[in-house]
Amino acid sequence: MSIKKLSKTSWKIEPGRVTIYPYGLLYIFAAIITVLFSSLIVIYISFLNVPIADSLFVILFALLPVVLFWGFATTRIEFDSEKGRMRKLFMGFLPVNSIPFSSLHGISPVVNVAGGYNYRMFRKDARYGKGIVVSSGYAKNDDPNAIAFVGEAVPLIHGYLEQHDTPADFVSEPINFYRFFNQEGSVYTVKNKKTGAILFGLMFIALGLWLTTTETDGIFVKIFLVAFVVFIGLIFINAAYTKITFDTAAHTIQRTGLVKFWHREYQLSNYAGLQTVRRSINFVYAGTDINMYFNIPEKNGKQEILTVSSFKKSTDIERFIQEVYQIMGI
Repeated sequence: MSIKKLSKTSWKIEPGRVTIYPYGLLYIFAAIITVLFSSLIVIYISFLNVPIADSLFVILFALLPVVLFWGFATTRIEFDSEKGRMRKLFMGFLPVNSIPFSSLHGISPVVNVAGGYNYRMFRKDARYGKGIVVSSGYAKNDDPNAIAFVGEAVPLIHGYLEQHDTPADFVSEPINFYRFFNQEGSVYTVKNKKTGAILFGLMFIALGLWLTTTETDGIFVKIFLVAFVVFIGLIFINAAYTKITFDTAAHTIQRTGLVKFWHREYQLSNYAGLQTVRRSINFVYAGTDINMYFNIPEKNGKQEILTVSSFKKSTDIERFIQEVYQIMGI
């Protein structure tokens, strides 16, 4: 098996069961760490003349990350139609998650800020939450492994889940008031937490002004630092006064702000879909952007993206999308 194939998602289809192995890439990391740590142990014992008995603690400590990597690499996710349950098994036998099919919504792609994506299983009560990873990461939409995974394994799994759905799962409560929009007649404006953005903007601008009084290695360095910090402050100020409005009478959605260059207007008839993008900073979840896609007829069918809001909680994301769909009549 090639390294490239080993790093991709693999799955096994049996009568009444689909088993997924999403962490094949960790086999490669485990092998690298094994070689690296083995070399370090040999060097430690040989060059320092330390008896193996006295090196036992160091050896066990070095083996721990190797075992963990191998454990994650052999982790599998099992969908058993007879038991009506999904299980995530660490090292192939230790149950980490065990969720009935009746609580599962389905598998969807999750896009990150860098542009890559993977597939995750979501619960019905957290359709826009963290989800459970069921595939390796992909960089291209036409990745053959991703296409095969979506074409072979995912439909079977969704077929299992559909057998445990109830009519109540597809009934959404009508929205009688808008939590995330201000309504004025036919115009709906996304609520904006202006105070926080203004405070951050003023803080960066003040920092930029303070930098003008400090000593630097040169005038060009000072100009660059001041301009950069003040620019960030202006971005926050502009964000505070940026408005996203849905006009159902004019059938348009607009983004307006202090800088006219960033103004956008799209026809609702050109709406092409909605996507959520999870943002992470140093592997720590920072929030989810809600992006709307619009076809641009004058640009030969190309699409543009409009970020309409950001949230952290799955319930807030789901409610906001519900409100958007009700406003647009979808």
